[in-house]
Amino acid sequence: MKRIMILTLAAVAVIVAAPSVASASNCGGWYTGNRFDEYAEVSNVVPMEGMNCASSRYVVNKWLKRGYERQYTNRIPTHFFDGYVTWHCRKTSTYGWRCDEYTSNTAFKFRAVYYG
Repeated sequence: MKRIMILTLAAVAVIVAAPSVASASNCGGWYTGNRFDEYAEVSNVVPMEGMNCASSRYVVNKWLKRGYERQYTNRIPTHFFDGYVTWHCRKTSTYGWRCDEYTSNTAFKFRAVYYG
């Protein structure tokens, strides 16, 4: 009987946790062009290091997007200011990126694809 209760509780915990994991990987994103109409897409934004989804969505959708739109190159900006702090971004894999902010020690990661 105890074993059934433990398995039931474990199953409920997995079901309850699943929506939060799914929403964590969808905290913003965009598809936009720069000044030469070279398009890029940012997706799968995941907050890290204590950052929440709303904050990462704000930074990605307002400031990272603006940085890309205002430049003449099709590269994701490697540093930008969001009105409060400076973010430092680096590539982690073929499409993966990570941005860190060192004052509050927060970070987020995302996927970026260029469409030229």
